[in-house]
Amino acid sequence: MPWVKEFGGFFDDAALFPPGNAPMARAVARHWEHRAAWYGPVVGTFVCPDRRWDELIGQLDGEGPVLDLSLVVVDGPESLAAGMARAQAHPRVRLSTVELPVTGSAPGGLAALLQAVAAAVPRTVTVYAEVALGPGVHHAVQAVAQTGFRVKFRTGGTRADAFPDETRLTEGLVCALRLGVPFKLTAGLHHAVRHTGSGTGFEHHGFLNVMAAVAAAHDGADEETITSVLACRDPESVGRRCTPQQRAAARAWFTSFGTCSIDEPLTDLSALRLLGRD
Repeated sequence: MPWVKEFGGFFDDAALFPPGNAPMARAVARHWEHRAAWYGPVVGTFVCPDRRWDELIGQLDGEGPVLDLSLVVVDGPESLAAGMARAQAHPRVRLSTVELPVTGSAPGGLAALLQAVAAAVPRTVTVYAEVALGPGVHHAVQAVAQTGFRVKFRTGGTRADAFPDETRLTEGLVCALRLGVPFKLTAGLHHAVRHTGSGTGFEHHGFLNVMAAVAAAHDGADEETITSVLACRDPESVGRRCTPQQRAAARAWFTSFGTCSIDEPLTDLSALRLLGRD
């Protein structure tokens, strides 16, 4: 399956989060189904907020496969230690990733906050620090880079203003690449190609657009070109923007994205003939 190099572990399972809001029992059951399916290699970690830990372990009996967990520390660094201790102690959980919002931290305090997190998290756990796109993104990503963490950008939500435009996302992507920081995205990336949400009118980025934009940035494209790649709405054009080798190389930077639906991005890639059983 050659597509594993391009899309392996790309879809982090965020079924618990809006707009999907799956009940815990359903989310966990579907995660195991996805992992066991022919497309299982594309499925990444199971993303769970620390506040819902008790619900999660209620779905994990004594025997069964180990759950690769990405723990979202909703209440900030203060709850980090407790959340990590619970996750690391459970025999059916492998704590792979911690996702921590640092958006809104004062410039003078951001470095200290990140250093405190670095002291608390073992090196075996990958940390994604969520920073805001827009003014101050360079400073924030630079601080993340100095700790060796990765960065997380938010690309959608339940309001129109939660969706960054192409220019703002370009700034974040270019900043991450120039500083050598891998990143993940979250929210709004339900489909491969940029589109307008039929029920909301929200402007959604396409995850394949982002992959092509990262490949273009890696090859030295200017910001205007990168922005145009993010803006492209034609599926065939986006699919031709980069080769399989370029997409695989882009994954060194664009590591994954959280999606409340595994089925939707999978369907898009299949329709574009970029992924299949062979």
